[in-house]
Amino acid sequence: MHSNMPELSDSELLAIAARAAKRSPVKPNDLLILSELQLKLYRELHAAAGQLVRPPVPAEVSPASSARVRSAIDSVLAEDEEMAVFRQIYDHLANAALGDQRVADQMLALSSGQRGPVGGFVKRMLRFAAADAYANTVQMLVVDFLKSADEQTLRAVLAQLAGMEWALDPDDRHQRMIIDPPDVVVDDVDAEVRRFRALGLHPGGTTPGRSLARADEAAWETPDQHHIRTWRRRYVEAHRQSLDWARAKAEVYRRERERLAPYGHPDGLEAAVVTQLRQEADRASSARLFQIGDSLGQMALRRVVRRAEKKTTPFDPAHLPASRGMLFLDTPLALPNGRRIVGYVWGPWSPRTEEGWFLLRPDRLLEPVEAACDDAPWTWVTALTCDESLLKLPFSPYETLLARPGEILDPETRLRDPDNPERYRSGSGRQGGQELMLRHVRALWELLTQHKRSTVRVLAHQVHQLKPSKRDAERRRGISDSGQVENWWVDPDAGERFREQQPSEPREGGTGRTLAVRYWREEHERQQCPNSHRHAALETEKRGSCPHYEITIPEHPVGPADAPWSDRLRRARLRPSATPRHGANA
Repeated sequence: MHSNMPELSDSELLAIAARAAKRSPVKPNDLLILSELQLKLYRELHAAAGQLVRPPVPAEVSPASSARVRSAIDSVLAEDEEMAVFRQIYDHLANAALGDQRVADQMLALSSGQRGPVGGFVKRMLRFAAADAYANTVQMLVVDFLKSADEQTLRAVLAQLAGMEWALDPDDRHQRMIIDPPDVVVDDVDAEVRRFRALGLHPGGTTPGRSLARADEAAWETPDQHHIRTWRRRYVEAHRQSLDWARAKAEVYRRERERLAPYGHPDGLEAAVVTQLRQEADRASSARLFQIGDSLGQMALRRVVRRAEKKTTPFDPAHLPASRGMLFLDTPLALPNGRRIVGYVWGPWSPRTEEGWFLLRPDRLLEPVEAACDDAPWTWVTALTCDESLLKLPFSPYETLLARPGEILDPETRLRDPDNPERYRSGSGRQGGQELMLRHVRALWELLTQHKRSTVRVLAHQVHQLKPSKRDAERRRGISDSGQVENWWVDPDAGERFREQQPSEPREGGTGRTLAVRYWREEHERQQCPNSHRHAALETEKRGSCPHYEITIPEHPVGPADAPWSDRLRRARLRPSATPRHGANA
């Protein structure tokens, strides 16, 4: 942190003054604090930095002062208010430069000594303040910096600029006093709240927690049918009428963190937010509820891992267990970036041109979403992350996925780092996470509906009915679904049942040899042709035109029932080559 100013010779000061004289003073742009919270966070950081740089400068930095600065920066980052604090620091610097020419010259001198990527940002902030640049220019600079900087760099820059702010104006003479008159629209947030209220949204009755998908620290316990119904109801209420939820979604829009959103809505930001929230509420309110047991979740994950190096079969909406659904996992799916996915919400979706839907590409450019050429709707999927969210929900929306009819996903491993298979290559982590989630939810769908396409049954389930009186109460709250919760898990007898279904006689085209031992064959996938009588004709016309289903075959015994069990696996494990060499690195 810069605790004092550099010593400058008279010739350097004269040169700086000559350059600065060419500037024409401009009235400072109005950068007002948006809320009481932002004002509090900024003033705490401002006061904490003053403890380090207030003259006389101490020979050694006090540990308590450093801790106060770190605590102030922690509060800013926890509330996600970096933009507001940067804007107020710039406002103070610009006022100081405009009110005192020597301060402006000191800013120019300090800017010339900045080096490196971080130094480039600080240099521009100082020079913009000395020249009293337009507010939009400074805001774009800060937005670009926040998108590219990591947390450690952000902390360093906040501390450095806060220290410079105090050192350039030690008496705090140029700080703008802000008075918010009551019952008057004094800032953009107040006006935004009024526009949201005009659209039918109002504050919820509970104290809001963190904003959407900000943290991943909430504990996740195995849900039951009662929790699932309650969560669905609160989720629908949040999307239909919660003003706090809408404001959190609007902030996500402003920072361009939403992958698929009506950024081009003709009626403005608030109408765009309400459009997306209402559509999500409609999907969840009419969704069938599923609870995925740990055994089924692990089977789906194993299927994703086995199929990672292969293309997926074309997506068929007939594989969906319901056109609209909401499922929760007993055990969350851990993404490579540390996120935990605890469930999915899905439903049919057809983009409307007048709503202005855009897709945010990995290169951060917006691409308009074109309506589907045929009448087949797409499937909108919302991944839910483990989070302490608004309305006391243990999860919040994290990512938007699209499943298009006939869509084929390329091998997922092309995005992985060859030196570290558990991580994705730089620049493709976000896209890779999306494909991993889409493969995972598709595996769950296909396992839940496998019994409709094949005689191979691997799952068992139980349906929890809702009492008629409670069903009527749910409908009064806007829930149009029956309220049933289907609990699915892997049937432990699936392997034995599959073995009993197999023909005892050898199939035509086999080797003709009869096994003399029994062993367990591992779980695997099989390509099943739904058009066996037309397969040859379709493949003759065009190779690959006959779609096949991926059927999961459970682990099952192979060999005659009265034969002894094979000890191949035991003997293989006893081989010297299979014994780990613990002393290899000694």
